[in-house]
Amino acid sequence: MGTYAQYLQDTPISLFLQSQAVWLWPLSETLHFIGLTLLIGATGLLDLRLLGFMKAVPIATIRQFMPLALIGFAINLVTGTLFFLTFPPQYAGSWAWWGKVAFLLVAGLNAMFFETTQGARVLAMGAGEDTPATFKIVGAVSLLAWFAVLYFGRMLPYFPELG
Repeated sequence: MGTYAQYLQDTPISLFLQSQAVWLWPLSETLHFIGLTLLIGATGLLDLRLLGFMKAVPIATIRQFMPLALIGFAINLVTGTLFFLTFPPQYAGSWAWWGKVAFLLVAGLNAMFFETTQGARVLAMGAGEDTPATFKIVGAVSLLAWFAVLYFGRMLPYFPELG
């Protein structure tokens, strides 16, 4: 990945981003935090309901917030790509970046599992109903995965290199 990361750093887009980092980086950071708030706020509500909290609220009601999670994810995908393209070797050489990527994959696979198995049945559950144990695990894995993504993302400035 090192050679490819160096190649990316020498591309016109990366050189442009590096030259604009004084204003673009803080703007991207701000947008990234807004995206995280939308993503983890909406996803966290659903995860907590799957875990058995807020049983008075039907899951379908909480599900209405998921478009906000998708907007947050899109914001973070764009800003995260900008971060990576600005300094590719720093990111590709960081265990924290690889940890973040790994837990993004865990969160994504977990969401796919939910959506492609009995998610529709769970979404139809009314107020007061308890979710099946499998989906309590889905909620727990989701919360832990997103918290791990946050953790590794925050570690990026402090652990810039593998080793």
